[in-house]
Amino acid sequence: MRVVGVDPGLSACGYGVVEGSKEGLRPLVFGTVRTRSDSPLPSRLAKIHRELGRVIQAYQPDAVAVEEVYLARNAPSAMLTAQVVGVVKLLAEGRLLKSYSPREVKKWVCGSGSAPKCQMIHMMEHLLSTRGLGSDHAADALAVAVCALFDLGR
Repeated sequence: MRVVGVDPGLSACGYGVVEGSKEGLRPLVFGTVRTRSDSPLPSRLAKIHRELGRVIQAYQPDAVAVEEVYLARNAPSAMLTAQVVGVVKLLAEGRLLKSYSPREVKKWVCGSGSAPKCQMIHMMEHLLSTRGLGSDHAADALAVAVCALFDLGR
């Protein structure tokens, strides 16, 4: 099974494609779509749509998994992130769509819903037998994909 995971963000949207098989987990591609804060919102959303669309087209995942919007102290920022989640859900059309809270992802991957960022990155490097994941956004996206693979039984 192949899953694309997305860590939604308007300035930095992480993505990662992970393939699960009897042999284990294998990262196929990961990265971060970055948009400029001085660009108009429709242009930023279009860039995310275009770049994530290319990833989905190239890797043909069975499922799309996205981290749910976490509404902390900044409601306007959460609303912008929610629009990115909408773009991801649009791109998931015709595929299984899963969503997970940040705490769920941390619990699936690290065993604790309050695991720090550095522990998440370390666990992802261990689970995927890779180093240098780059941004924490890409690592988070890979974690969301792994979470979905565990949830779906690979």
